[in-house]
Amino acid sequence: MWNAGRETSSPGTELSKNQAMKEKERLIKELQLITEERNDLRDRLRFLTERSMKNRPHFRPNPYYEDLERMEEAVMSILHNLEMENTEVHEKNQKLKKEITFSR
Repeated sequence: MWNAGRETSSPGTELSKNQAMKEKERLIKELQLITEERNDLRDRLRFLTERSMKNRPHFRPNPYYEDLERMEEAVMSILHNLEMENTEVHEKNQKLKKEITFSR
């Protein structure tokens, strides 16, 4: 037991220093991989929450998708115009009904 307080010999500490350095390098690599995975998952979560293809990481434009976007814009524009026209016609119809009931 009187040897318990003594330091080990030099080759033993060199071996443990090498092991410690290898373990440190392994942990650094593992930390880098975990960080990359976290960043990737964060990007995916951002994409899913924003629901926007343009904000998607590594987005490759799809010509069919772009055509569909243009068609959607055209259809939405036509729909808006029809809704405005419908509102105008409805208002005119209401005015005519009032005139008819007034003239009776």
